[in-house]
Amino acid sequence: MGQKSVEDANRTYFQALATSRASLGQLPTLAILILALLGALSYFFNAPSAAQGHQVLWLVRDVNMILIGMSAVVLLISVFRRLLYRFQAMFSTVMAVAALGLVYSVCLLPLPLVTFVETQGEREYRSDIFVIFVIAASAILVGAIVVHALMLRHRLRVGHSEERTIGNFVAVSRSNRSKIVWITFGLVAVVPNVLTSGQYLANSLGAIGLIFFACVTPSLPVEFAYLAYLKSKDRAYWEARPPRLPKDERRRLARKTAMWVFGIAVALALFWVFAKNFSAGV
Repeated sequence: MGQKSVEDANRTYFQALATSRASLGQLPTLAILILALLGALSYFFNAPSAAQGHQVLWLVRDVNMILIGMSAVVLLISVFRRLLYRFQAMFSTVMAVAALGLVYSVCLLPLPLVTFVETQGEREYRSDIFVIFVIAASAILVGAIVVHALMLRHRLRVGHSEERTIGNFVAVSRSNRSKIVWITFGLVAVVPNVLTSGQYLANSLGAIGLIFFACVTPSLPVEFAYLAYLKSKDRAYWEARPPRLPKDERRRLARKTAMWVFGIAVALALFWVFAKNFSAGV
């Protein structure tokens, strides 16, 4: 593929990205996801528990509160669509940061599973495991971001729409990833549980969840950040501001939004009941 074709292919890819997954219209969706995830997790972390060492989960609540506040501000700003589309480079950067916040949120999900242990009838959250979790999660995330950045660099060199090259690259990636997944599953899940009669099953599932989320999700902030860079250099990557919706369409969207809000409220209520029963059980 010639240099001009590579540039055209990359331009086409990122213009499509700007109008789909990385569209500024998706910014409130990212903010709502972060609010829902961190809101539920923060409630669970702060809920009273009979298990010893539950306070170790409080160590992340300050970070959670900051991200929740930032997400609420982003959600509020996203209402002003004219502002979003007027300063697209800036708000695409905000979207990349929000994507990173989403990565943090999903990687935090396995924390209670990993740190909770039961030994000789006593149940506790282990601070030493928490420290290992933080170090391991940080190392995996940094490594995954570097890998995704290198993958993006490779695709920029060959052109995103080069089907044969990208197809071979994805095939090799899948092959290696499959081997890594099976090796990781054996080392992290099967071996410890065979040796301990399933005592660490929940911890193993949490570790696998952390590895999966930390390896897969960083592709979003990497690509979003590069798109924000492109928007700051060339308006060819800017999105056209969507036209004002007809009245019937606005009503339909309002009903859909109300259903989403109701669904999230129900989910949080169910999670509250589960967390309360779980705390009472332990």
